[in-house]
Amino acid sequence: MKDDLVKILDGNTFVVSDSRGDIEASLSDPTGLFSFDSRFLSTWVLTVDGERLNPLSVDDLQYFETRFFLAPGTGTVYVDAKLSVIRERAVGGGFHEELTILNHDEKPVELTVRVDAASDFADLFEVKDALEKKGSYSARVEKGRLLLGYLL
Repeated sequence: MKDDLVKILDGNTFVVSDSRGDIEASLSDPTGLFSFDSRFLSTWVLTVDGERLNPLSVDDLQYFETRFFLAPGTGTVYVDAKLSVIRERAVGGGFHEELTILNHDEKPVELTVRVDAASDFADLFEVKDALEKKGSYSARVEKGRLLLGYLL
């Protein structure tokens, strides 16, 4: 397991992500949003204008909440990023995430902010043993909500 994984928990619900706050299920790291031994988010990846963000720091506020400070890459250490992102996350009564995007430039900017989400609905034994599920997955947007499903 990687040393830079960020973990928050509340009771039977916990989230394990990388230092950007992104969740990408892998065979080596049990990342995701878990509740009662099932993974309900196996992918949760933030991009701004199609680019992943670079972690600046992580602030563990409480055992059940954390804050990620991020910036887009500029390609050089000699140019300051014109944007920064604060990603606040909490578990307890559900999974909650709030994004704050700060523009440090004098001019307004238009951005495309995207979060890719998916679930494999794996239980902890499937995650630990890297077992594949045999059912089918579904994803649809309905009334402004993303509905992820699994049918055996």
